Amino acid sequence: MDNENSHWGELYQKDVDKKGGNLPYVLGKINKKKKLINLIKKYADKSVIECGSGTSVVSIYLASLEYETTAVDIEDDVIRLSKQLAKAYYNTLEDCNPKLNFEKKSIFKLGYPRDSFDVAFSNGVLEHFTDDEIIEIIKQQLFTAKITIVGIPTKYFSSKEAKYGNERVLELSYWRRLIKKSGGTIIEEVGMDREPLSKRLVNFKKYFKPKPYHLFVVKKSK
Repeated sequence: MDNENSHWGELYQKDVDKKGGNLPYVLGKINKKKKLINLIKKYADKSVIECGSGTSVVSIYLASLEYETTAVDIEDDVIRLSKQLAKAYYNTLEDCNPKLNFEKKSIFKLGYPRDSFDVAFSNGVLEHFTDDEIIEIIKQQLFTAKITIVGIPTKYFSSKEAKYGNERVLELSYWRRLIKKSGGTIIEEVGMDREPLSKRLVNFKKYFKPKPYHLFVVKKSK
């Protein structure tokens, strides 16, 4: 996240190790993020920026498709791990010339000219911040790109299921109000990461809950 003294690098490394190493982690994440990837491809012609990129898996994949891709994070260890993951993935590809640029920056101060990118996106980022911070982050993305895509966890999760401990799980209507306050207009919404039917039948209490993650596609309000 946006704190140089945080320990996101350690947390992500544990996730990578749990998945069996760099390449299995990247391949697994790409498969799980297909809806997000397809949504970005729908709105991006050539350039994208990931704000609060974490392990940067979506950026790594988009760069392999020749999108001009920038991944922004504030933590050195996170960027270092992302570069290792990128190398592991690109080494499996032939004739791959990825256009991927890692930048150490605050998502509160991106500093790019207006509409520098086709799409700015973040996934699993905003829920770690206060309302005022969320509004400012979205404002930064709306200024930086023509289209902003944000992914957040839904009420599918309870407060006890927070993966990293400080996620705010809010109603989708609440997120819509925050986006509006940021100066954005939602043009599309997509649910993501529905568990297999067999697992939902076992966990029947969640059968009618929303999909675990929700994607908002946002443009600047007139």
